[in-house]
Amino acid sequence: MKRTILALTAASALAGFGSAAHAMAEFEMVQDTLRAFLIELRIPSEEMDKLTLAQMREIISIVDSKKMNEGVRAQVLKIIGEN
Repeated sequence: MKRTILALTAASALAGFGSAAHAMAEFEMVQDTLRAFLIELRIPSEEMDKLTLAQMREIISIVDSKKMNEGVRAQVLKIIGEN
């Protein structure tokens, strides 16, 4: 019985670690995408350090759905809070 509980505990710990690793990989992918977009829009990439994940995704969604222009840059700056 103790071995079964120990095995179940170990399995759930590994499953949690896998989920955390997946979440971290997804977060890094969002950051990399956002960094590339900010560079293209001539916005310092340091600005992304103060953004939430939701804000990062919102910016990516806006930039990804439109042509790069000053209107898109203004929208991104508004989200960042510099406009």
